[in-house]
Amino acid sequence: MKRFAEIVLAVGASALFCGTALAHDMPDPVLNRSREMSAKYLDIEVAKADGYRQLFECTTHDEHGTMGVHFIHPGRAGDGRLALGEPDVLTYEPEADGSMQLVGMEYIVFEKDWKGKGVPEFLGRTLQRKTTVGAHPVDPYYELHVWHWRHNPAGMFADWNPYVSCAHDRS
Repeated sequence: MKRFAEIVLAVGASALFCGTALAHDMPDPVLNRSREMSAKYLDIEVAKADGYRQLFECTTHDEHGTMGVHFIHPGRAGDGRLALGEPDVLTYEPEADGSMQLVGMEYIVFEKDWKGKGVPEFLGRTLQRKTTVGAHPVDPYYELHVWHWRHNPAGMFADWNPYVSCAHDRS
């Protein structure tokens, strides 16, 4: 029985530490607010009218999953700040009928624009430093994915989501 308890504690601690799918099931008022404030972008036409522009074709990885089609808000992405109701990037999954389904978003700040000390933190997480979006090289930036609209078995904040597909991408 002691060994069973140790295994349960180890698995639970590992899941929390790694940010796995448990994050989807844990109530978090700030995450809930982030989702509520961004829900208007479920309609891609609203996102476009608000200034989001497609960045690249659908981004996928052979082993880890997909990010989707990135739509970036140039004014927000280059402002050097992170704001709860202002996601810098929205990610959409292309659908068979040609529509796009919002699956997640990213909060980003370019390294050159970051005025804070050290690596930025947001939503209780330390942002990851990146120099590519999939296979595309870009200026160094810090980012945090949030999979509000598509469950991700790799975790709420993981880069890639195996439950997202580029199968219907027409980019």
